Parts: sequence; structure tokens; C-alpha cells
Amino acid sequence: MPGPAILAGPGAIAAAKHLAFQVATSVDATTVGSAALAVFLLYWCFHKLPDWIKKDIAFRNLLRNRQEISKEEITGLVSVLEKIQHMMESIQEMDRAHTQIPQLHAALLAFIQVSGQLKLEQIKAVNRVESTRKRKITMRDSVYQSSGRTVPISKLRSDENQTALTLSTWAYYEDSMILTEKLLDMGYTLLRHHLVAQPGTVAHYIAVSPSQRQVVVGMRGTSSLEDIMTDCCGRAVPLIDDENMGDKVRVEVKAAVPIQVLAQAGSDIIEIVSGHERIVFEDHDEDGDNYIRCHEGILHSARHVMVEIGPFLRDYLMECQYRVVFCGHSLGAGTAVVAATLLRSRYPQLFLNDDHHRRIHVYAFAPPPVLDYDSAIAATSFCTTFVYNADLVSRLNISNLVVALACLQKVQCKLIEEDLNPTNPVTTMKFFNKLREGLQGRPLISLSEFHDTISNTHADLALRRPEHLFLPGRVLLIYNPWIDEVQDDDDDDSSSSTINCTQQPGPSDWKCVETVGTSSVFQSLEIDGLRCFTDHLTSSYFEAMGMNYQF
Repeated sequence: MPGPAILAGPGAIAAAKHLAFQVATSVDATTVGSAALAVFLLYWCFHKLPDWIKKDIAFRNLLRNRQEISKEEITGLVSVLEKIQHMMESIQEMDRAHTQIPQLHAALLAFIQVSGQLKLEQIKAVNRVESTRKRKITMRDSVYQSSGRTVPISKLRSDENQTALTLSTWAYYEDSMILTEKLLDMGYTLLRHHLVAQPGTVAHYIAVSPSQRQVVVGMRGTSSLEDIMTDCCGRAVPLIDDENMGDKVRVEVKAAVPIQVLAQAGSDIIEIVSGHERIVFEDHDEDGDNYIRCHEGILHSARHVMVEIGPFLRDYLMECQYRVVFCGHSLGAGTAVVAATLLRSRYPQLFLNDDHHRRIHVYAFAPPPVLDYDSAIAATSFCTTFVYNADLVSRLNISNLVVALACLQKVQCKLIEEDLNPTNPVTTMKFFNKLREGLQGRPLISLSEFHDTISNTHADLALRRPEHLFLPGRVLLIYNPWIDEVQDDDDDDSSSSTINCTQQPGPSDWKCVETVGTSSVFQSLEIDGLRCFTDHLTSSYFEAMGMNYQF
């Protein structure tokens, strides 16, 4: 049987969404059996995880057991299941042909194995052709390299970025005394530390440094079942601010300079033209089709945070003229982006001068896609997003799930063609024998077929559809070239090469490019064994930023 590096991958997320939809609509013996198998596999994989993963503060928080759950929280969870069902219906509406996969679990396991095989195949091909190590580059690395402007690692690892990552990770502390001491060492005074445990809210802290004339808002990433429920409410909804509990206010993401505002004669349509895109708004929009769209669960979380810290930020922004820094990891990063967008919309007069981008800035580490296409690009002036390697969470949106389902359908067809579909004892044995081949076996689908499936699916997806969300702002994509991950058992025989996907990231030929969240490099789920999950950990980001991890 394949190891945990083969059994874990982004296709599992599509399976989890599909299973959640099944549970929300009907419960039968098949569903219960599938859930039991999933729990067993997760339990087995956990015991195979290396210690460096288990020591990650975000991972440790997820493993904590809560002793009781209130009636209000149960009601909230029921509501979340309904929202997940609505999101699954959206996926089915966009891609009915691929959402019906009879042997989903078999296709998923085969899909993950194929992905590892195709990765190794790329590396072998490069080793055969190139003679000088410095010239070696795989197709995947070429796509990364060409997705944006190269950024020197020294600039990526600036004091500003490293401090932002530290402040983001401190939001995981649940002991206020520890957090207070940590902040004091950096010159900050803790004003508020709020821990919550219900869907649609995010734990956070706010601190101030008079010497630096700066306020920091740190937001915690996924640390509980309730946070997972918030993550799963990923439907795109209109970004509306209801701070006054009365008339709901439209929120607009101001585009990066240079900017022009063009009013069409005799029309309510306003065009905002920036250096990147053209964004269209209507003054009167009863249907709501031209509102900015954002992640539903994160919008609710950002509203809750702004209710609690809004008065603090207003005083420091308006009266003291301090700089406000939002920072967070994972769910906290997405909430930081939407909260900053709400704040900017409430005080537009603060962002009309040339240094507007310095008054409020967001440092988002590994956020999920949270804004629509145009708004994600327009946020470039006030948001810096960091994505490491194959980080699954940063690619988890509806359009990518549709692409993943199309790939699963392709694998399902190949299983049927080669009589490997596990529908009876004979084919089931053949299927497991195929899995036992591991990475060294023949891939069910070729690399060209894999890319053609992705391209053909994208051809039918309109990325500016309201349902599609993207990473916000200026994105710094950090990655390890695949060629550095190969362990050659015999230098003269590239066929003996293996890939270790569970080792902690170590010294490497680090690369970084500056791009935007709408780039094609983020328009599919990158399957890289267990790396899809471990690349999301705070400890992995510390390693990428050249920092010691001590939590």
C-alpha cells in the first residue's frame, strides 16, 4: 500500500466536500461506511506524521478536545451544513458532468498516486536531458518562474515581513499572559485579546506601540471545529457593511494607483480604471450583481471583529494618525483582508493622498481565496499575500474544485478502460496492486492528458463569474524547485530517484516571484503528496522566511 505521502492530497478536499453534501442530504450505510474509512485513514496518517508537523502551534490547536458544546453552537453548525450544501449545488450547476463520479474514493486514491508519478516523471525527464544542475528546471518550476517578477530572497525576508509573520503566529496563543509578554518584548501593549468558539467568528488580539505609532491586529487561523465550519462556508456573497445595524452599505475596493473614475453620461454605471483592470459599479443595483463578492464565512468573521475593535481603530486612525497593520495566517489572514477592506471603506478620506497605502496594510500568510477577480487585483495597494509551494488552502475555491473533479473523472475513465475500477473482488485486487506500485509505476494518465484536462475545463469556466474567488492583492509566491527534492539512491540511475514529501523543509535553492492571485499558477490544485497540507503550516512559512520556529 502507498505511504501517507500518497494517501493525502488536494483531491481529498473535493471528496470531503462531496461527502459533506451527502451527509447534509441523506445518511445511509454507504455514507457511514465511507466516513468510517476516512476517519480510520486520518487516524493512521496522523500516527505516521513526523514530529515537526505535530509541534506546529496551529496543528496543536486543532487537536485540542473541547469538553462541551452549547445549544447555540449546535444551531450554528446546522446552519453551516446548509451553507455547504448550497456551495455544493453551485459546483454541480457549473459542472454536472464531473460531479457524478461513481467510484470517487478509488478515483481519489489513484489521482493522488498519478500526481506523484507525474512529478517524478518530470524530474527524470530533466535529469535525462540536462547536463548541468544549474540549468535543470521542471515544467512545474517553469510555470512558477514565469508567473511573475522575480523577487530576491533577501527582500522577501525583510524585517518587516518577518515581523508580520511573527505577529500573525502569536495570534494562536490562547494564554493572554504569554501573548502580553511577547508583545512587550517587541514594544507593543496588548489592548484586547478575544478568544471565541463558534462558527462565523475569529479569535484575535489588538496591540499598540506609541513609539512606532502603529496598531497591530493579529487574527488567528483555523484552530477548532468551529473555525473549520467557518472555512467551509466558502460561497461568494456581496461584500456589504452593516455596522450601523440599519441601512446596509456597499463596500468598494479602491483600485491601485494610477486611477481614473469615469462616469458614463446618462447612466448610473461608473468605471474605475486602474493600472491593472477595469472595475464596473452601479450606483443603483437592485439585483446585487455588481457588488464586490467575498467569502461568506470570512465576511461574517470580519464583521464580528470590526464590531469589537472598530472604536479602537477609529481613535488611532483619526485622532492619533497611527498606522494600522492587519496580519494573520490561514483563516486569520482571510479575515484580516476583509476587515481591512471594511475599514478602508468606512474612512475613504484617509486614502486620497499619495501615502494612502501606508496608513493600513495587510500581511496575509496562506489565506484562502476571499475576493472576486477584479477586487483581488485592486487590493494590490494595501495587501501583501504570501503563499508557499503547494499550499492547498490558498488554492481552495470553487473553480479549482471543478477542475479537480474533472481530473478525477478522467482518472475514473482510465480505471474503467484498464479494468481497474474496484467494483468486484477481481478488479478490487487489481486496483490495490496498482496502488502498490507507488511512484515507480506507470501513470494511468500522461502529463499531456493531465494538462489537457485542466485546460479544457478552464475553457468552460468564466473566472469573472460571481461564484469565483481569488487570493487578494500583491502575492509573493515562495517555492522550492522540484529538482532539489530528489533523493538519488544511485547517481547513475535516475530511475531509482525518490521523493520524500514528509521531511521538514530544509536548506534549498529558494525562489520567489511577485504575482497576483488571479494568475494561472493558482488556477488548479497542485498535488504534491503530503506537501499540500504541510506547506500550509506556520512552521513551513517560518522556514521559507529564514526564521527559527519557537512556539
